[in-house]
Amino acid sequence: MSERRPVECKRIPSTQKCGHCVRSGRKCERDVHAESEWKRIDRERERIASQLEEAERQSDELLMKVMRLRKQKRFLESRNLKMLDNDFGALEGMGEESSVPDEDLQEFERLLDAEAAQLAATSNNPSLTQMMNSPSFWENFDSAVAGGIPSPTGGNQSSSR
Repeated sequence: MSERRPVECKRIPSTQKCGHCVRSGRKCERDVHAESEWKRIDRERERIASQLEEAERQSDELLMKVMRLRKQKRFLESRNLKMLDNDFGALEGMGEESSVPDEDLQEFERLLDAEAAQLAATSNNPSLTQMMNSPSFWENFDSAVAGGIPSPTGGNQSSSR
């Protein structure tokens, strides 16, 4: 409103003063923000909220994929160790009658030890462990929806072949 008369300021959005205030040489003071300003801010807030929601969804999908792949990796490493252990036991059972040279058996033992060391080194991920120990993480977790590996129906891992 103009300061001299109770005339409403009719300011054009592209200018800083209304016609009445320009003619009177006074500063144009407005009491409320224009509707277009409110709409612009609302549109911007909705755009940012939408982008944030999409980024969080993508982040959740990637986290589920990482967890699924780590679970598969642990299973395969465990299966690999069991197979190595089984083969090593079978070779030891052959004893002296074996036609496998001692150098090959020593190399096999070295590979077995290396596999065990690698499994021990890769199975402890503190950030993942901390996240998975959080009760809030597991409240809404559904591995079937997240693309996880369903539990085998036979009761043991070998029945899922």
